Amino acid sequence: FLFFKVEELVVFDFVVFLIIAEIMTDTIGNSDFTFYHGVVATVTLIVVDRLVSMITMKSKKLRDIFEGRPTYIIFKGKLDQEIMKKQRYTVDHLRVNDIDSISKVEFALLETNGSLSIIPKDQCVVELPDALICDGIIDEDNLKLLNRDINWLKKELKKQGVDKIEDVFYCVPEKGHLLVIKK
Repeated sequence: FLFFKVEELVVFDFVVFLIIAEIMTDTIGNSDFTFYHGVVATVTLIVVDRLVSMITMKSKKLRDIFEGRPTYIIFKGKLDQEIMKKQRYTVDHLRVNDIDSISKVEFALLETNGSLSIIPKDQCVVELPDALICDGIIDEDNLKLLNRDINWLKKELKKQGVDKIEDVFYCVPEKGHLLVIKK
């Protein structure tokens, strides 16, 4: 549990880590809150954290609630100034990622852990870098970003010999077709 990279922490994990640190400091020199109580509280928090991790792996909606969703700073080559203001993000942050001109960026996503993922135009093969289907579940928000609907998705999947969405492990829209990985 305690072996991690800081940039990999999601907010929920970070809060759990801080609470565990606080519990351990409370056990030192506090006769009302013994070391035993600290260990029980810490183990309980770790178990809850692992349960939440397992549940969020299975449910995209819960994952979005606990971990948030990435935010598009640049979407299909267009800079979203309102999102940048809302996220308190500046153009200078792009330079940190070796981007000398916004015109070279197709997508820039502010990830939930605070890092910035950049897909340059000359390397971009996707219409959207997010999955339309993940583990048999359709992400309707991503369909809306593409101005497409479930009927379109089902028709495109049929072209590739996929009859049931539940049979799809991962599906992302590449330019001109769907990349589909079956279960």
